[in-house]
Amino acid sequence: MALSQIQEFYKNQTVFITGSTGLLGKLVLRKLLTTCEPKKIYLLIRQHKEKSPEERLEILLERADLRRDKSEFKGKISVIEGDCSLPGLGISQDDRETLVNETTCIIHVAAIVKFSEHLRLAAYVNVRAVQDLLHLAKQVRDLKAMVHVSTAYSNCNQKDLIKEQFYEPGMTATKLLKMLESTDDETITNNTPELLGSWPNTYTFTKAVAENVIKTEAQDMPICIVRPGIVVGALQEPAPGWQDAIQGITAFFIGAYLGLIHCQLADTKPIYLIPSDYTANIILSAACHATEKSSLPPIYNYTGSEKNVLTKTKLYEYGKVTAKLYPSAHVINVCFVISTTNKYYLKFLQFWLHLVPAYSVDLICLCLGKKRRFVKMYQKLHKVCGEVGYFNVNFWKYETSNSEMLWKALMEKDRELFPFNMENLEWKSFFEMCSMYARIHFLKDPMHTLPQAKRKLKCISFLYYCIAFALVCVLWRLF
Repeated sequence: MALSQIQEFYKNQTVFITGSTGLLGKLVLRKLLTTCEPKKIYLLIRQHKEKSPEERLEILLERADLRRDKSEFKGKISVIEGDCSLPGLGISQDDRETLVNETTCIIHVAAIVKFSEHLRLAAYVNVRAVQDLLHLAKQVRDLKAMVHVSTAYSNCNQKDLIKEQFYEPGMTATKLLKMLESTDDETITNNTPELLGSWPNTYTFTKAVAENVIKTEAQDMPICIVRPGIVVGALQEPAPGWQDAIQGITAFFIGAYLGLIHCQLADTKPIYLIPSDYTANIILSAACHATEKSSLPPIYNYTGSEKNVLTKTKLYEYGKVTAKLYPSAHVINVCFVISTTNKYYLKFLQFWLHLVPAYSVDLICLCLGKKRRFVKMYQKLHKVCGEVGYFNVNFWKYETSNSEMLWKALMEKDRELFPFNMENLEWKSFFEMCSMYARIHFLKDPMHTLPQAKRKLKCISFLYYCIAFALVCVLWRLF
């Protein structure tokens, strides 16, 4: 069978991937192995929590649903021990020479995505690692393409429209890294708000600086930048709704689904959720079309289709319907979420809807001699909600011309093998698939418990509305 254009591009290529143990990295690796015929794939993996890079590779293959053909796939994979937080990516001289001599494609996915990460670590991983990787790429003898994965929010300090172009960062990489080398952690922490300027956190700030590194240091290289929106579960591969772990917006959805979260700081405007497998597809497609050297590398804003916009209002509506039709046996309360753009009203809601019940339950646990955990859980939750609140109450429009042209340039076969156009995506069914996957795999709640879960939800709902009615009656009499 004839290969498609993208398959032909990756055939017999040697690909170096960073961030392969993360969500996107796993899917990029999986797609290369299952759809293309690369000669070799080198993965940058660090030792973590007493697990060697080789042991982490075994876990990676399992979580990426590559177990069935593990022996075949492993023959094409080699681990490069390294760490993006270290100078030179922490790669040994021998491994560096191997990459220089053999690599033909580089896909840089690795990043610190934690919003509240210390500026030093965020800068080392998100900025210095990009510089070091570019230095390595310039030595590669036969580099055909390189992709740098950024984020749609790297320039969130811009108002209204974010174009597929470079913007000025708050600080150059040289100045930032020089300052970090000469300053202690405590001073950096104290000065971080001033250093960030109009950026809301260290993640978006360092991502903006990293893009400027590409602009200034990657001229005349076959390189491009992909800026995805909020990456969520998979639409198709390796399974509908597939997710790697409970993190980010997935954690919020699960909390609301179980009746633990009832309020948040948010408006009703569009939200840019992107299926993770589609994101991996556009990354691989972009690399295939980034072979030409240019003074300014192309940028692809990947935030979905203007013809199929998902608003937060619709998202919450789908979530409420899903929680009612497919409740979990672990449900704790009825599912409802009140959104507000008023921070003071949010504090009021958090106190009455989260903290009062949490203190009550922890008091009962104390009396029964059981572990108290609800108050601490909500305190952590409120901190996270505060970090993402900036993105929930601000709205940006995105230019997506390059992404659209990239899609139009694909052959029909590539569109089938590497789909990323979201114009006809059914948001309601997609959200249900993600919810069902989380229910079964994260909550360990198989579908045969559904009748039991529905009975439990009816009892909880009855009790909830009885208590609410009683409180209204008491307040009515008092006032």
